[in-house]
Amino acid sequence: MATPTKRATPGPWCDGLGSGAFDTSSSFTLAAYNTTGPNANSTGAPLVMGSDGAYVKAQFWHFITAASWPDALVYPTASLVNGTLVLSGTGDALPAQAVAVQESDSLVFSASDSANPLSGAQDYCAVQPDSGLPLLAVYGDTDSFSLCQMAWENVVIYKAAPDSGYDYDSCYPVKLQIIFQ
Repeated sequence: MATPTKRATPGPWCDGLGSGAFDTSSSFTLAAYNTTGPNANSTGAPLVMGSDGAYVKAQFWHFITAASWPDALVYPTASLVNGTLVLSGTGDALPAQAVAVQESDSLVFSASDSANPLSGAQDYCAVQPDSGLPLLAVYGDTDSFSLCQMAWENVVIYKAAPDSGYDYDSCYPVKLQIIFQ
């Protein structure tokens, strides 16, 4: 199992997370751990990248539960590089770049020929708690993620709010656990 590469001082996107914070790590997947209800296993629901639409020459992707994505995986793993989440694509996958995280929205990536994955939004960090798996954070916050129903997908939302394009009443809080490959 891989372990995080810790820089002496992680960037400001890790502020408030303490000495266990890191902003660089390679090859992992994410799982959504339900904090208020039962989980099927110790890591939570596996997450994958699901389509969030397309516009002109760009495709958009966001994290959804593996159970709600019937297709082959286009971006099977991710890495954390100086505060940006970098997706690892397969085959003909376009380069994907993290978009700045917005409240009441999913964690979006824009994929196009001109995307530069290492120039994505530096909104991400991770922290190793006293026990358990490392947690993904946005803006130094590990506590504001939810899984919400959007059409047929269960989508990860940061700071879920009513009237935001998903079924707010279906949302429940989760922690995003990092599973090293």
